This record gives sequence, structure tokens and C-alpha cells, in this order.
Amino acid sequence: MTATIGQAAMIEQARSVRDFNRYYSQRIGLLTDRYLGQDRPLSEARLLYEIGTGAPVRDLRTRLGWDSGYLSRSLRSLEGQGLVQLRAHETDRRVRVAELTAAGTAELAELERRSTAAASELLAPLTAAQRAELITAQHRTRRLLRLAAVTVELTDADSASARHCLAEYAAELSTRFPEGYDSRALVDPAEVGGAGGAFLVAYEHDNPIGCGGIRTYAPGVAELCHLWVHADARGLGLGRRLLAELERQAVTRDLHTVRLGTHGSLAEAAALYRSAGYRQIPVYGDSPYNQLCFERVVADDVPGKALPSLDGRRFRAVGEVDGGEVDAATVFDYRERGGEVSATYAGGSVRTGHLVGTRDGDTLDFRYVQLNTAGQTSTGHCVSRISVLPDGRLRLDETWSWESREGSGTSTVEEVG
Repeated sequence: MTATIGQAAMIEQARSVRDFNRYYSQRIGLLTDRYLGQDRPLSEARLLYEIGTGAPVRDLRTRLGWDSGYLSRSLRSLEGQGLVQLRAHETDRRVRVAELTAAGTAELAELERRSTAAASELLAPLTAAQRAELITAQHRTRRLLRLAAVTVELTDADSASARHCLAEYAAELSTRFPEGYDSRALVDPAEVGGAGGAFLVAYEHDNPIGCGGIRTYAPGVAELCHLWVHADARGLGLGRRLLAELERQAVTRDLHTVRLGTHGSLAEAAALYRSAGYRQIPVYGDSPYNQLCFERVVADDVPGKALPSLDGRRFRAVGEVDGGEVDAATVFDYRERGGEVSATYAGGSVRTGHLVGTRDGDTLDFRYVQLNTAGQTSTGHCVSRISVLPDGRLRLDETWSWESREGSGTSTVEEVG
């Protein structure tokens, strides 16, 4: 029943994305062969923009995601219009470089002018607050689409992409740790492979941008090591995605608990582990870099495993929620039936609130509406992940965003014992 509800929700969400794509592509004129009133389609206009001050053809192919034939035809078309010229690279004659001619530079400047004018015309009817809301939504959409495009693959830790990530990891820590970092502390590739371990690499446009591994530490216990995300990809949620996938890899290897150590200077890493349900434990092992250690039981809260029902359970927020109205005085009373969840809540700044949504495995997806003590109503959307604390209580790690006003964030509620 839950799987059916989840599949139906995904189909409805896909329809919503398609509907938005159709509306937006028509609204900004992507469906014409005269983009922004010029004598060329969007694809050629975009190619002019990507060439800019000059670019190797192979780089254009990677950035645009075009096949060689389509790119060659588009370049020939722009050459024929006198806007682009091709030449050999100064140091590598095998590499072709595309450059704008004087006419191409003028055409790109006109394209920029028209594009800015079109965007300004689109924004003009909106109020300043509405424009800010739209820009915030665009930033959030871009972040999520970028995360969705990243692939995470199980990889040999001795592969070129894995070695690249580990070298980047070691180089970064050598500058962030006051005492530096000795790359000899990196895990033996054999330990994070085979039946007792796993190593993951995240790719964006075929470029490795993140990694992480697990190895068997003790019977039933996995040790997580070298969780890393490139600086340019931080803030997407990729670290949390890698962590969740490593936990799943642990479960498939009959490792019911994940343990790890991190350095005291990596505050963001410690925050990630705490928000994902890890509890701090005494320092273990002999690594000088493991100044803070954490542990989490994962076998019972991975999709596909049975999790307790939320029905009849009471939760309380863990601390004040930055940007929200929920705080430690807010109490939630949940109901669950057949994959549908609802709750009433009140306390602190919230006079009364209601939420309703669905549950798919360990994930809740719901909308909420609430009235605060100032008499103001607000609505929003939240996705929560269920986990089981070591003492058996349930925990919800939430990612939420207002829909009636600006703002978004994360929060955690735990079952009242």
C-alpha cells in the first residue's frame, strides 16, 4: 500500500514538473526558431554564449552535453553566418578552439541586451517581495536539479576517480587541520571493498565531486571513512545523500551499526552526523584525527526494512528552529493509517497547527498550516526522514520550506519518552 502511494505521488510530481516545463519554455520563447527575435534558435544563441572569449570544442561538448555531430553542425552554421571561427590550439594542434569573430562579439552583446530586457519585462509586473520570492525559488530549484543530476556509484577505491577524490580530501584536510594531515592515514583500498566494505564516488558531468567509504570495524559494525564533497558542490545536500547510501551499503553487508570519527575543527561534519541521528560516543581507535566519535544503529531505518508506525506517538522539537516558529515547547501528536499521516501540534509560538501527508518507507512528505500566537497563519511543505534512536524512540529529521512566505530550513523532532 505504501509503495503504491509513493509511486502515485511520484507520477503526480512528474506531471507537475512537465507542466511547469511546458509553461516556462513557452513563456520565455524557447519554442521558436527566432530566440529573442534574432535569426537563430536558442541552441545557437546558447552556443555563442558558451564560446564567449574562446573555448576548446571538446569543452563545449562537455558543458552543453551535445554529441559531436550536433555540435559540429551548429558550429558550421555559425561559421556560415560569419559569427564564429575555428583554429588550432596554440600548444596542442590536435585541439580545436572556437572563437567569436567581431560580428559574433557584437551579436553576443545584442543577445545579452535582449535577454536582460526580456527578463526585466517578465519581472516588472511583480512587487519587490514577489520578485525576491521568485529568485529564492529559482535558487532552490537550481540546487535541487543539480543534486538530482549527480550520480553516486559503487567504485573500486583504487580507481582513478577514487584516488582523485582521496587526494583532494587529504589536500583539503592538510590545510584545515592545525596539525596538518598525513595522507598515509588514508584507508587501504582493500578494506573498503569486497564483502566487508564499500566505496562510493559522486559524479557531476562525469567529474568526481565527492566520495565516502565503509569498512568492517567489528562484527556487525561498519566504520565510515573519508566522507568528502568538493567545495563547489557543498550546500546541495550531497553529503547527506552519500551518508544515506553508505548506510544502505552497510545494511546489505549485515552491518547493523555505523561508527565514525571526525576532527574537532570540522564543525559542519559533526553537525551533519548529529542531524542524521548519530549520537556521540567515547573516542575510539588510535587515529589522532578522530577527536569526536559518533555511532548510529542503521539496520532498522533503511528503506525496505520495517519501521514502527507513527500512530499515537508524541514528538517534541529538539531546540528552537531557526527561521521557523516551532521550538522546544512545540508538541506534535501523530496519526498514521495505510501510508497516510496527520498530526496536530501546538506550543511555544504556535497556537495550533495541522499537517497531513503520506509516508513512503522511512520518508514523510506533508503540508502544514499553522496559526501563531500573534494571530498570523502560515503554510509550508516538509519532507522528514524517520530514524530509530538507540533507546528505541523515533526521530524525524526534517527539511521544510514556507509556501506562504519566504524562508526554509531544517529541524529535528524526537519522540517524547
